[in-house]
Formats: sequence, structure tokens, C-alpha cells
Amino acid sequence: MCILKNCACKYRQFCAGVQTCSRASPRRSRYVSILLCAMLLLEGPVYAAKPAEKPSSVLGAAGLFSWSAETVNKTDGELFKLMKQEGLNVLYQNISTKNSRQEQMSVFAESAMEGGITVYYLTGDPSWGLDPDGDRLCEAVKDAAAYNRRIKRKFLERREADGKPWTTVPQLAGIVFDVEPYTLEEWDKDPGKVMGSFVSGMTEAYALAKDYGLEVIVCIPWHYDNKGQQKGLEELIQNGCDSIAVMNYYRGAEIKNIATEVELVQKHRKGIITIYELQKADGHGVKEINTYYNSGLTALKKSYARVLEAYPEQTIPIAYHDYRALKEVLKK
Repeated sequence: MCILKNCACKYRQFCAGVQTCSRASPRRSRYVSILLCAMLLLEGPVYAAKPAEKPSSVLGAAGLFSWSAETVNKTDGELFKLMKQEGLNVLYQNISTKNSRQEQMSVFAESAMEGGITVYYLTGDPSWGLDPDGDRLCEAVKDAAAYNRRIKRKFLERREADGKPWTTVPQLAGIVFDVEPYTLEEWDKDPGKVMGSFVSGMTEAYALAKDYGLEVIVCIPWHYDNKGQQKGLEELIQNGCDSIAVMNYYRGAEIKNIATEVELVQKHRKGIITIYELQKADGHGVKEINTYYNSGLTALKKSYARVLEAYPEQTIPIAYHDYRALKEVLKK
């Protein structure tokens, strides 16, 4: 009896011929069966390929940078109210290791969780980029892990005291490194060496963060590739983080300025965030061309819409820099 009997594939008419052929000539049937197998192999598998997993990051989110460490100790909820008003659901928050009280830090994290806001620990200093061993970067990772332990402990103490039920413990999702080693004098002398040290240090910190279950986002300027550091940029993306947050601070050029970065995160299956500057131009670090302080949020959002349209295959969350500047812009 022919094994192709009752065949229901797209070649069923051909298969029927094989059945007829097998009854007429077994030897010919073997040749025809081989031909059929080759056709099926060329056709490819009949099952759907498993879609590629997205990198673990704040995909599809809208974030806000906050360097105001004292915000953690405030109880008026102003920050979270503003974020809800503006549709922001990710907070990159600086935390002072000296001034942030453990109880209030835990309350802050719980309030964020209740408001549907994901919180990351924001930290960094240019000097950290000079250490290839990443000692200070790794210390910051340990700080984030310690914050999470304190947040959890205080949260559970409050729940035990008030008897309220709970299902989720508030935690920091990860750490955001804003190091900017290109601002150092050492960079002017030997940018390749400094970039190499920074990437090496970030690789160490990223490995440690994985052990603690913390995501790592690293802030980068839009111009690393334009200044001969594309190799280091790729190594940083591949080995030093889960996502990059591009300081896309050049009005009107936001699309082209992240072209290389989008290509690299797609290659290495990482995430990318585009940051928009809102601080007032000061003539030094922030120039008029770098910020939407005067242009306003409407112009900013139109620019972001064009970025999304330019890269339809890539999820690119937005982030505003920063909290204080956003408040100023909204008051204008």
C-alpha cells in the first residue's frame, strides 16, 4: 500500500500519480518519491518560524529623566501627577546615596508602581569612563541592588503592619548610566583609548547587573559614529547594555542621527530610546539647536512622529530631558 495514500498537501495530484505509478512499477515509484521529497524540501518547512524575541527594555514606553534626587523624598506626588498628565510611564530617577531615606525611597517606589510607572536608577560621571575594570560602574550596580533590597524590606514591613494584601513588590527595573566620557580632556588627547576603557568598564558592569537581574541602559551621544568611534559603539551595544538611550539633541536631524544606532541595535537585538532635550539654551552645554525649550512640545512630538515613520520596523521609545525643564516648558 502506498504511504502517500490520503495525502492532502498542495501536491496531492502529483501524489495521486505516485500511488498509481507504484502499483504499475515499484522501481519507477522510488524515483518519483525521491523527486517529490526534493520538491517538498525546496518548498521549505510548513510550520511558521518563531518570531525573534524583542530585547528586554522599555519598549513602547515614554520616559522622563529626573536628576532631582530630592524628588524621592517628596510626598506631594507632583512628579507622578505630571507624568500621568503627559502620558509618561517610565522614570529615570537619580537617587542620592546620602540623602534618600530608606522608608521614603520605598514609598516612592510603591507610589510609582501603583501609578503604572517603571523606575530606573539614573547615575553616572565622566570619570567612570576612564576605568577599564569598571569599578565605579559596578559599585553603582551594587547600589541599585541594595536599593531594591531596602525598598522590598520596608514595603513588606508596611504591609505586615497595616495588613494590606499585596501581589507585587516595588523594585527598580534597572540602572541608566549617563557617563559621557567624550567630555573629558583625556578624550581630546586619545578618544580611542578612552572609548575602549569605557566599553570595557561597561562590559564588566553589564555582566554584574545580569547577576542581580537588573536591566542596563547606557546614554550615548548621537555622534559617536561620526567621530570615528563606530567600532567602540558597536562593542558597547553588543556587550555593555540591554538598550542605548541616544541623546538625540539636534533639532531637525533626529532621523539621520540615529541611523547607525538603529542598524546596530537591530543587528545585536538590543533596544534604543531617543531622548529629546527640553532644557533652556545656556550658550555652552545646551545650544538653541539642541533643545525644544522654545519650540515646544507640539514641535517635539511632530519630530518624534517622523522618527517613528522613518523606522517602522524598530520600536523606539521616547524620553524627555528633564523633569525640571519639562515643568518650565509646560508653564510657558
